[in-house]
Amino acid sequence: MYQLTKKQAQQIVDKMMQDIPYNINIMDKEGIIIGSGNKERIGTLHQGALEAIKQRKIVEIQIDKKYEKKGINLPIEMNHEIIGVVGISGDVEETRPFGNLVKSTVILLIEQSAALQKENIERYRRQEFLHLIINPDTVYTRELINQAQTYHINLANPAQIIYIEFPYEINEELSVSAYYPSFKISNHSQCIVVQETTIIESITRQIQNQHAEAFIAVSKTNNRISEGYRQSISAMRVIKGLLPSEKTISYADCEFIADLSEWLINEKKTVHLPQLMENDELIKTLQTFIICNLNINEAANQLIIHRNTLNYRLERIHKITGKNPKNILELTELIFILINRIQ
Repeated sequence: MYQLTKKQAQQIVDKMMQDIPYNINIMDKEGIIIGSGNKERIGTLHQGALEAIKQRKIVEIQIDKKYEKKGINLPIEMNHEIIGVVGISGDVEETRPFGNLVKSTVILLIEQSAALQKENIERYRRQEFLHLIINPDTVYTRELINQAQTYHINLANPAQIIYIEFPYEINEELSVSAYYPSFKISNHSQCIVVQETTIIESITRQIQNQHAEAFIAVSKTNNRISEGYRQSISAMRVIKGLLPSEKTISYADCEFIADLSEWLINEKKTVHLPQLMENDELIKTLQTFIICNLNINEAANQLIIHRNTLNYRLERIHKITGKNPKNILELTELIFILINRIQ
């Protein structure tokens, strides 16, 4: 049985009394006032409500009494069960016309609240499930396997993870979410579990068509979802740190560098250089220089600057970091600095 809360009842009363020129009370299934325009009555027993619950019909109180005020009391019924009573205080002849309208509105508000509560519970369960399956220490119990099936995931079968990050807050569902299990990671990221690996390219194209600015990272096929999630996160760090002009990356194409950068983070061997990290111009210059395979002319053309300007910027990077971008060993360190600045 659905149970009215005090907070919910008071919110409904406050909303209704903006339009109804009479005091409104909402009582629980025991006849106790849990919401009222007259706060002093909250927590007291309402005799009219008790009668309405007992008789399962509207009860009218013609005159004020010690423990009840004149007015009408209408039982609130959901799924053939009385969950409370709504009362309108005032002369019966005046309040009667409002009775069914108020009752219908209260039931509608309760149903909306119940639907939202159900939605929140499902969202919480979904997030709890996600946290379990992306945790490498999680054991696939029978209960978890059954829960996964409700999201159309077969934990006995291998899967790939598509991890998406958006440069803006995302509220709408991805179009592919209607066909594949998808989970919200944050306000800016989602992941999709795909167990039909032949359609990965089709899914990524759909996402790109819907969100052209999104970054997409795809894992290899793995027996455990947690491993696919780890791979996609590592690949995402590579594309955002090193290849921002690209929008899609496969972990299989950057496995070595992705794993090494992750190892450096785990071993706390990463170097943070605020002077470089806060300079977008130098970051873009270094990224372009790397993407162009250290070709000065090509990098300068892509940046639309003179090669002397490019050399000047590279020298500034050398001065700030102590690492020479033209030295392959020192450039390697700079590459990991770029990747591991991405959280």
